[in-house]
Amino acid sequence: MNNQYSSFDIGGTLRSLPRRSAKLGMAFVVLVAFTLVGCDQFDLNEAQPTTSVSLDQTISSQSGFNGLIVSMYDRLQSPLLYGQQYMLYPDALADNVNLVPGSSTNRYPGVVANRAFEHMGGYGALYSTINEANNIVEDIGSLELSAENPQAIRDRIRGEALFLRGMAYFDLVRIYGYMPGDIEGRQREVGGFALGVPLRTEPTRSAADAQPIPRDQNTAIYDQALEDLNAADSLLSNNPDVRPAPNRATSATVSGLLSRVHLYLGNWSQAEQAATRALNLTDATVVDARSENFGAAWEASTYPGSVFELSMQQGNDATTADNSLQTLTDGTGGGFFAYEVLPSSNVRSIYPSDDARRELFATDPSGNVYLEKYTGTIAQFTDRIPLLRVAELYLNRAEARAQQGNNASGARSDLNYIRERRNLETVATDLNGQSLVDSILVERRREFLFEGKRFFTLKRYARNIPKPQQQSDIDYDGPLNSDQRLILAPLPTGEVQSNPEIEQNPGY
Repeated sequence: MNNQYSSFDIGGTLRSLPRRSAKLGMAFVVLVAFTLVGCDQFDLNEAQPTTSVSLDQTISSQSGFNGLIVSMYDRLQSPLLYGQQYMLYPDALADNVNLVPGSSTNRYPGVVANRAFEHMGGYGALYSTINEANNIVEDIGSLELSAENPQAIRDRIRGEALFLRGMAYFDLVRIYGYMPGDIEGRQREVGGFALGVPLRTEPTRSAADAQPIPRDQNTAIYDQALEDLNAADSLLSNNPDVRPAPNRATSATVSGLLSRVHLYLGNWSQAEQAATRALNLTDATVVDARSENFGAAWEASTYPGSVFELSMQQGNDATTADNSLQTLTDGTGGGFFAYEVLPSSNVRSIYPSDDARRELFATDPSGNVYLEKYTGTIAQFTDRIPLLRVAELYLNRAEARAQQGNNASGARSDLNYIRERRNLETVATDLNGQSLVDSILVERRREFLFEGKRFFTLKRYARNIPKPQQQSDIDYDGPLNSDQRLILAPLPTGEVQSNPEIEQNPGY
């Protein structure tokens, strides 16, 4: 995957900025990604320079706007984002990962050990996406309407930009901030710390546009994500120019992400409604192990249960031998950093003997058990990456219904829909309350192993982080020890040093 980040001068031409200038005020004084260079060559917490490109040529034509949209999708493929870390770090930071015995590489030991500064990042990359979206939202109205450029095209471009901006703000605030409020009697904002990230909805086109600003409250960032997603839904709904799922945003995609955001916020009724709408809109299906080959579905070029997934191409995306999901998780992947991340014995123990998902576990000649979700389905080191699956919509709705307390039967029905298709018995007909919620969370852990969910499930429930592989759990609201992984990721050092308005997260 290839991207560049740029900044406009006042005359309207893109040109390279020195690294220090590019970080003026904030590390995300970055602009539109018009051309492509390898993402894995850069620290995506930092702004990136680029070469000159004409502003008029870029955001005055349909092809220019479409190029920006493609750039935004492409950036998600970075190994520092969903190409690797956002899929594996949330499992490694919790209790789902063990290292291969004797591993001598330097990719995941610090993450599994929850060392300070070993956390998810991508701060600068996500703000590059936000700024690209800001430019599109600002200027898409100038695209002249014609038979070749009808209103549907403008609405689709704007809708996709808002979807990706909302997704970027959601990722930023869930990584760098706490979820607001409390849940099940536990305060989620430890010590009352309620900061999110800086909020910008205007394009950065010059140094004057990049004045230092402080972090907004976490609630403001979540509100912005919801506002963007709701606006995107309106623009993409029934739009004849919407691109095909699952590789581009549709109304089903947006509604599905809305259900996830509302779940993080504890907006149970809204989460239920959004999940239901997404289920009604998508053509994707839950793979049914009773009548389908469950393992073969994970070897398909497109996973049949994907509502939204990243389409990776050999040689063009973040699929090098050292960076791919296959490299790190599959016993036959190869590469210098090959085969480092194993499903922990703790997580494997929660799968019943007749669970179809056990088909994805394999054993190497040394007796190590690994997971076969990412096996080079497109080509060696290249897999499509599902970011939103139909199974999540059912489990989101089940959790939302269980938490509302007035539809336990509906929650059980959604939970059983997944369990039956994984060859498991249905839950007891009188299962309700906290026991029902906990059963849904266990099913979520089984279903989304190595798909970037476990850490955030624990975080949004303000629960301690179990670390059986370290023989010491992490207290959600425990003391801020220098050798203890904190719940919040640290803001990039360059951002804190160059922006006097910014406040670092506690403990760093």
